[in-house]
Amino acid sequence: MVSMQANTGHSKKNFVSSTTLLLFFSALLIRLPFFFRDYIDGDESTFILMGQSVADGYLPYDRLWDLKPPMLFYLFGLIEYVFPHSFFAIRFFGVLAIFGSSMILLNIARAAGMKNGLLVALSYVILSSMFGSVQGVMSEHIAVFFMLAGLLFFIKNKTALNLFIAGMLFGCAVLCKMNYGYAIPAILLYHFIAGRPQGIVALVKNAACTVAGTLLIFLLAASPFLIHDKWKLFFDSVFLAPLEYSRAMHIPFLLKLKKTWWVIVAVSGLSFFTFKKTRQKLPSLSILIVLTTVYTFFSTGAVNGHYLVQVYPFIAILVFGFLIPKEFDPSVPKLAIFVFLISVESMIEYYRLGKHYHEEGTLYNGRSVYANNVLKAKGLASGKIFFADYHIGYWSLRQYPLTKSTTHPSNIIRPYLFKYFGAGNSNSMQELKYILNEIGPDIIVSKYDYLAMFNKGTAENLYADSVMADRYRIIQEDPVKRIYIWQKR
Repeated sequence: MVSMQANTGHSKKNFVSSTTLLLFFSALLIRLPFFFRDYIDGDESTFILMGQSVADGYLPYDRLWDLKPPMLFYLFGLIEYVFPHSFFAIRFFGVLAIFGSSMILLNIARAAGMKNGLLVALSYVILSSMFGSVQGVMSEHIAVFFMLAGLLFFIKNKTALNLFIAGMLFGCAVLCKMNYGYAIPAILLYHFIAGRPQGIVALVKNAACTVAGTLLIFLLAASPFLIHDKWKLFFDSVFLAPLEYSRAMHIPFLLKLKKTWWVIVAVSGLSFFTFKKTRQKLPSLSILIVLTTVYTFFSTGAVNGHYLVQVYPFIAILVFGFLIPKEFDPSVPKLAIFVFLISVESMIEYYRLGKHYHEEGTLYNGRSVYANNVLKAKGLASGKIFFADYHIGYWSLRQYPLTKSTTHPSNIIRPYLFKYFGAGNSNSMQELKYILNEIGPDIIVSKYDYLAMFNKGTAENLYADSVMADRYRIIQEDPVKRIYIWQKR
């Protein structure tokens, strides 16, 4: 049996040879079969496209556009610059981000004297890698890495350097996922309230160091835009567009509550019982991060599976570190077997991957791969293509989306954002007409027999149907794979 003390770092040899390997290979085992699937989540596909534009020398938001902060695109761009057009490299980067987060959790456990550090770290690896779209490299995975790293420096000795580094890492987290923007002020507020015995001068100095680090990261992220005299593009895209998006949702209070009540109840109950049991610094900070992040879920009226990645590590800290009184003592081999047994979704994907390789002679698979193979077989892959769905297909064909509004398929149905990325049209119908009439794509790809970004029966959808019936002919129709391809007459 490997003791939990050894697992949390008292034996360096064991830490390197067993615990570290368990966490790394658990992440790799669960995620590896999804390395070769083209389309896992629409957001990940968009990050890859945006990263490619950065790798090609464009500023984020300049050539393409998406409603996410720029740090993501710089990171994806770096990967794509070093490893051009490699799904494997991007997905392996996701493994490293999750593994890195789990290692930071182990260090947080040691720094806080927390029990069950290995279970905290392993539970994050599992929860952030299973179930639905989290097999992709999501903004949440990268933001969590920076948030945990910032938290580790924040709970260390309050030196100016530690706090400055914590602020920089917090800034990176926010520039990957704006939801954490509420957590940072909450952490600083806690610092002021809990640190009153230190004196106001020390508190202000410490807060100033943290804030300075955060501001420096924002300045560094904005500096390429300042150099190229495109500050307005940065400010509009990073600050004004998200605010406009929040205002435009117009979701009634009761509907927001209906969609998010379960997670609000769960984290409120967890926070209450943990706070009642202990008021130590780490659980208090974890509670603040969880509650402020869940508030952002409520404010948008949505809780997607990958949203929860943002709170998983902090919930694990509260549950395994402080709420459960027992200190578990599992052996690494037993934990490895447990991970293998619960990785049902991954095992199914391994089977599908092997079957696909046997039938097609390649590991790479997915709907855009299928669609692109059809286009290549017909000699149509070099034309102007409008991917109404599966837009990762642009990247595989070394193409760009036709407009900023088609970078992500949902952009075109958000006309209130057009002014922030320079679209010349004021509404979705005008933008659709611009795409179909002025750009005039040679090929249209959709997952339905209509443009799925518009609800069936809407004016935009009826217009697209009429244009496609008049000017295009369908050349591939596969309702099982959900692939429909039209060619211009």
